[in-house]
Amino acid sequence: MSGLAIMLVDDHPIVREGYRRLLERREGFHVVCEAENAADAYRVYREFSPDVVVMDLSLPGAGGLEAVRHIRQWDRQAKILVFTMHEGAIFALKASRPGPPAM
Repeated sequence: MSGLAIMLVDDHPIVREGYRRLLERREGFHVVCEAENAADAYRVYREFSPDVVVMDLSLPGAGGLEAVRHIRQWDRQAKILVFTMHEGAIFALKASRPGPPAM
């Protein structure tokens, strides 16, 4: 499969479905895997090695920031687009550590 392999991470199935539909309308965008919590995000990332991760920071359990950290420890070049309902740059700053900045 050519194009951009995308992983979606959100604890709400309806949100993942909405992102999937929006992204797959674009030619070359393919949602190849999904996760609903931080632990699954790390495991699924290692299994599928997607090109880009689209992740909510508000996840049950360890949370999105912890998932970003674990993914970046395994793959320092991981491209992760985070979204959140929380205001403030502190979340973006925390999400960018360790490794390269989050998108």
